[in-house]
Amino acid sequence: MPSIKDLKIGTYVRHQNGIFRVLRKEIVAYGTHCHSKTKLFLQPLNSKGEKSFNFNHSDSLEELDIVRKGAQVISKGTKGIQIMDTLTYETLDAEIEPVLLEQLKEGDIVTFIQVEGKTMVLEKR
Repeated sequence: MPSIKDLKIGTYVRHQNGIFRVLRKEIVAYGTHCHSKTKLFLQPLNSKGEKSFNFNHSDSLEELDIVRKGAQVISKGTKGIQIMDTLTYETLDAEIEPVLLEQLKEGDIVTFIQVEGKTMVLEKR
């Protein structure tokens, strides 16, 4: 597990049983004679907001190996969607938010990730 100071922007991490993407990080000092801390601005995986967390420089978070990929929508179901990876032509069953499912039609290009054995569609391109 890398320390907080070694995390790069765009990295996915696990914190408080959630998966977050690092948006930015800052070094902040509390008071005049206090030690500095690292402030991370994290975006939850399934939403667009951002949350800030304060850590000591030596703290560590679990870094996740997640790659954002592109895919084409093949078919829509009531609970999920079937997509085809545009690089490998592999067909996958993916989870999707109901609001995003309504916006998509067959043939659209989407961004997806694979994490912990699940495939999840994040956005329409």
